[in-house]
Amino acid sequence: MALKNLLIPFSRYEECINCNADLHACIACKNFNLSVSNGCNEDRADLIVEKEKANFCEYFYANTAAYQKQNNAEAAAARAKLAELFGEEPPEPDTCSGAASTLSEGDKALAELKRLFGDEG
Repeated sequence: MALKNLLIPFSRYEECINCNADLHACIACKNFNLSVSNGCNEDRADLIVEKEKANFCEYFYANTAAYQKQNNAEAAAARAKLAELFGEEPPEPDTCSGAASTLSEGDKALAELKRLFGDEG
């Protein structure tokens, strides 16, 4: 999802249009750092226990590189084989990694215009 299309600062209620993940969450912040005791580089920030849930942190600063699309084809194939082994339905793919296929008609048109005019970033 392109963060440049969203209003900054994020509302606490802002969600990913593809997977409904909370965007105003610690894991999507530039201050997020698991190598420090409270998981945040901002020492004045309150302790947030659930780092992937929306919060009211005043020091939130959107990290445009927080989500890195990964190739999970091998893992998906392994899960499908495991499900087949136990006679279950294969799990649904991650909607964020397949975001291009779940775009609305308007988003698809906007993406096509950007592609035509060379503005894909």
